[in-house]
Amino acid sequence: MEILFLEDGRNNSFTAKISGDCDLYNAHHLFADVSEKINGGYRAAFVDLSGVSYLDSSGIWAVIRIIQHSKLKNIDLRFRGIAGMVRRVMRLSNILSIIKEDST
Repeated sequence: MEILFLEDGRNNSFTAKISGDCDLYNAHHLFADVSEKINGGYRAAFVDLSGVSYLDSSGIWAVIRIIQHSKLKNIDLRFRGIAGMVRRVMRLSNILSIIKEDST
């Protein structure tokens, strides 16, 4: 799994573009890296999952923890690119209702 962070200084936000497998072996990195970025004083954050090829329950755990952490820090968190297998796993895990999706 790789994470590419893109910053938008005009909107005081960042996008985390995730690619590869998000599973037991690296989901903790997703949570740690995105949470560290959230701690940077941004107003908004976007997590782009369009490049994720595999997501398991550990990846779901990381997503839930990122949502919780963003609420603690009062950050507007939105997800992008939830499609295919990733959407199916999130639907089966019943977490789509707690995710804010960005339409862009």
